[in-house]
Amino acid sequence: MIEKYVLEAKTEEELLPLAEEKLNTKEENLFYQIKEIESGKLFKSKKYQIEVYKKDDVVQYIKNYIKELSQTMDLPIQTEISIEDTNFQIQLYSENNAILIGKEGRTMNAIQTMLKQAVQNQIDYPLHIHVDVSNYRAKQEHNFEYEIKKLMKEVQKTKIDMKLEPMNSYQRRIIHNLAPKFTNITTFSTGEGKERYITIHYEEEK
Repeated sequence: MIEKYVLEAKTEEELLPLAEEKLNTKEENLFYQIKEIESGKLFKSKKYQIEVYKKDDVVQYIKNYIKELSQTMDLPIQTEISIEDTNFQIQLYSENNAILIGKEGRTMNAIQTMLKQAVQNQIDYPLHIHVDVSNYRAKQEHNFEYEIKKLMKEVQKTKIDMKLEPMNSYQRRIIHNLAPKFTNITTFSTGEGKERYITIHYEEEK
């Protein structure tokens, strides 16, 4: 369980130092949200409240979750966790990474989805959970970007637009982010839901 600490003060400026003192840590080790609240029934006055979570508590919860998963799967799993702002990069390693990854990464994606939901049930704070297995996702993303760059170069050369197969929002975002790196190339999405696809468009310079 991830513990939430709730503290109150008369001014907003008092809250963070109060939280650091009570929890005996520094701001960079905390996730927190500050809210303005009203107190008193007849004579209402403003107070401020801070809801705080320790980053170490979140990390320990994730490690315990993976440990239980490891026992359920009867597969020893090593875990490495790095944090940047609200992003948790969770790298998993095992003696049989293929089991953790699953066909086309489905097991890995399922682990990520379940872990996200488990953390969200524990903490009222917008964290982003990314799970990878022995850098599989990073390698796949690198290969995907390589293939898309080849297609953009082809559109540059032929000046003929190219419609791609439908893909998920994450892949579409990668493609949109690559387009500005190529002159005369723009991208746009068409369609709805699972049928949404991208067109790589050649655009003459004005």
